[in-house]
Amino acid sequence: MKQISIPYFPVGLKIITPLIFATGIYLVATGYIIWGIILLIFGVIILTTRYVTEIDLSRKKFRDYLSFLTIPLNEESKAFNSVDRIIVTKGNYSQTINTRAQSRQLDWSDYTGTLLLDNGSLDLLTRNDKRELIKSLRDYADFLKVGVEDRTTNQYFWVDLTKY
Repeated sequence: MKQISIPYFPVGLKIITPLIFATGIYLVATGYIIWGIILLIFGVIILTTRYVTEIDLSRKKFRDYLSFLTIPLNEESKAFNSVDRIIVTKGNYSQTINTRAQSRQLDWSDYTGTLLLDNGSLDLLTRNDKRELIKSLRDYADFLKVGVEDRTTNQYFWVDLTKY
């Protein structure tokens, strides 16, 4: 069984977590017990909340869930017979923000690695940088012994994972 766990909160928030803990301890020590405990709980939540994907090739099952204080939430579990490949797709998004002074349009893209199974699919990772996504998908591809196909251009091609 392979378990891949990805932090839910951004790295910047995880970096300042010791500061949150220190502030919580200081507030408890100075008599603001409720606020201190709230900050300590917030710090623990930041450090323990993760996306988890478990794939068991011997039992041919996967579990995908959000782990919150080691409690699985939004769990998806499914059996499969075979694993086909991992595909990389691109999502393009646009949002218009209207204010009194001006109107502004924000455009952005993200890349998603999706595992194709015989009876469906499983979104593994989503990143804003394609190179970073492919580096992260290498663990999955090695474990599952499948290739990674890039479908972000008009010409689909197999990704050479030795370059990443």
